[in-house]
Amino acid sequence: MKVIVPSSLEDITLIQYQEYNQEIEARKDLPDADEYLRIKKIEIFCKLTREQVMMIEYSSIDDISNILDEILQRQPSLTEKFTTDGIKFGWLPELDKMTYGELLDLNNNISDWSSMHVAMGVLYRPIKNEANGLYNIEKYEGDKYHKQLRNMPLSAVIGSMVFFWNLGMDCTTYILKSLETETDFQKQLNSTEYGVGIQQSMNSLVETLQSMKLSNN
Repeated sequence: MKVIVPSSLEDITLIQYQEYNQEIEARKDLPDADEYLRIKKIEIFCKLTREQVMMIEYSSIDDISNILDEILQRQPSLTEKFTTDGIKFGWLPELDKMTYGELLDLNNNISDWSSMHVAMGVLYRPIKNEANGLYNIEKYEGDKYHKQLRNMPLSAVIGSMVFFWNLGMDCTTYILKSLETETDFQKQLNSTEYGVGIQQSMNSLVETLQSMKLSNN
């Protein structure tokens, strides 16, 4: 039997990791968790049935599991563009142009792997047109592309998280300072309701990203 093992995070989709993370959460406190998750890891990321995994030589199981563990520990750089389900997506070019609603959707979902595609929907949008290395993306429309984004490469997901980790608290300062120059946001930033809300959301986002770790077991 031929087993196709991923060679990078680009070969793993977000929905695959969401499925695996769900298994981790469900089994982590059970006695057989380690062995069960090792089998499940190969099953999900190599696209095999449990019966097929059981047919693999024991020594190869160790090798495949170690390869997958190493891949899941990688921290790729930011992915600017990727294509999934026939749609080319591009990274949000101007973070400082993010609306309050987009910021809330990003902050409220980036800490939960089950809804990570919602956060990615804020950061990545379909490219409308591009030329000379520049591009325009579609406006944010909530869950319009969530189905497609579940199939995005995990490298783009982790790359975006690493991007924010590296920014650290500078992310908060940068975005808030940029928002302060926007006329549309001036009154909101000067009000208790919206000014404090954005600050709290950004603080929460940075704290969440700094504390999150990719599980591989």
